[in-house]
Amino acid sequence: MDTTYVTIMLIVFLVLTGLAVDVGYLYVSEEDLQGAAESAALAGTGAIKQRILFQVQNDPKKISEVFSDPVQSAARVAAVEAVSGKHSSVALVGLSSNNANALTGDNDLTVGFWNVSSQSYTPGGTPANAMQVRTRRTAESSSVGMGALGSFMARITGTSNFDFTPVAIAAIPARTRASIALCSASCDPACSYPEVCSVKERRMSLASPDQGQAPAAGDRYLFTSLLHPVTVTNTMSDLICGEGQGQEVCGKPIYTSGAANGELLREIQSMMYNPKFDRSNKEYDKSGRLLGWWVIVPVTECGQLTPESALEPHAVTKYSLVRISRICAGATGAGCPQTGGQQDAPAATCGPADGGLYLDRISCVGCGSKSLLLLPGLQPVLVK
Repeated sequence: MDTTYVTIMLIVFLVLTGLAVDVGYLYVSEEDLQGAAESAALAGTGAIKQRILFQVQNDPKKISEVFSDPVQSAARVAAVEAVSGKHSSVALVGLSSNNANALTGDNDLTVGFWNVSSQSYTPGGTPANAMQVRTRRTAESSSVGMGALGSFMARITGTSNFDFTPVAIAAIPARTRASIALCSASCDPACSYPEVCSVKERRMSLASPDQGQAPAAGDRYLFTSLLHPVTVTNTMSDLICGEGQGQEVCGKPIYTSGAANGELLREIQSMMYNPKFDRSNKEYDKSGRLLGWWVIVPVTECGQLTPESALEPHAVTKYSLVRISRICAGATGAGCPQTGGQQDAPAATCGPADGGLYLDRISCVGCGSKSLLLLPGLQPVLVK
């Protein structure tokens, strides 16, 4: 009796163990496919952003052509190449693309419009600022996950296989993670996005609360922690050097300060000349020399500044897409800690009397305007 009982239970335990192993593989496979969908969506959306930025750098008048293209061939190729045929822990991932904007049996990619206001995605919609990706196992790995025992147990419930096809959406909504804000007088109506103006290198100075010492109205900037309150444990230096995610601050009050602080400018300078930070938004010449750093910065009123050094809230009225041509902070402060040592401005870039932050490209767009939909964010993000 004991032998019979143990034999029966052993079979039961083996079946349950096999099922547990198969289910475990299923969950791991799901995570791998979900990660692949997200990676592909980010890669494809990043390619759309780079195409737009290329036009901003070379021919801003053709920006609308990029946004009106519902195919985005280069972005689709980037998404496919990011994951196709890659072997993760349990599955080979495959993506199919026929340049359509509907998920079908032979198409796993769509390009469309992500509406920030309604948090909704429209496949094939314009302006094209997002990509939707669905990942599936390839034929070679279709049986991975629920193996023989799992399939046998599944048939008891009338199911012979388990399919999981996750979908991810990435977009480039206009967001900022800049540590500086421009004063509204910096925005010339003639330089409204999508018009990007090349200007004679403009030296920007802090908007001092002492109006007798303030620089020209259009040549002022503020330090900002955006929506983050600064505390003893969450300092401005932490926020600058932390490489945080972009924030949607248009129309919202952000924390700003016009108090002189060479250490903060030194930290921003170290991020600009660090080739590993935000490299996709930095422009280099053929010899590898840095021409400028493209940044989206908030724009606010600077007329009512208090003399205290503490950050105070000011409402954002516009976004400005700018190219910072150089930052000359001098020797104040150590800069942000970085792998490979401190990154300084090249010696030929800054002379003894060149202190400040310099811009040579600028374009502004008002909060709530239709043009804001055409302003690309500089960091692709997962939105769904």
